[in-house]
Amino acid sequence: MVKLDTVGYWTEVKLDIIREYAQAYSTILAARRQSNFYHIYIDAFAGPGLQVSRRTGDFIPGSPLNALNIRPRFKEYHLIDRDGEKADLLREITREYENITVYSEDCNRILLTKVFPLVRWKDYRRALCLLDPYGLDLSWEVVRTAPDFNMYLTLCP
Repeated sequence: MVKLDTVGYWTEVKLDIIREYAQAYSTILAARRQSNFYHIYIDAFAGPGLQVSRRTGDFIPGSPLNALNIRPRFKEYHLIDRDGEKADLLREITREYENITVYSEDCNRILLTKVFPLVRWKDYRRALCLLDPYGLDLSWEVVRTAPDFNMYLTLCP
């Protein structure tokens, strides 16, 4: 059984801000006139998809579930968490959605080798990449490389 994180008010506010930003990003990019324009959502520290509010004790959706409920939808979703149990729960929660890949590996390697190469300027691909690490798990190489692949990074302290 996966132990869900209990989060405070600031995290709930941060999730609202991320959701609103992702909504605007998806709306703008989906409205592009190029028919082959393609936008992707990437969450490098996705967690299990659910959290518990410290204030209310209720389950609240994490950033991956918020992104999946945005309309217009992103064309694909790449959700990463190093913790295998959290990634398994996220797979279970998102199994009914399409175009989702959940990785249970270190995001530093997965982003550089598998995900960033999917986002190429010449292919009209863009991405919103959420980097919200719990600790010092993020490699500077990821941050330095992301703009080379058309990534719009959202770093959340």
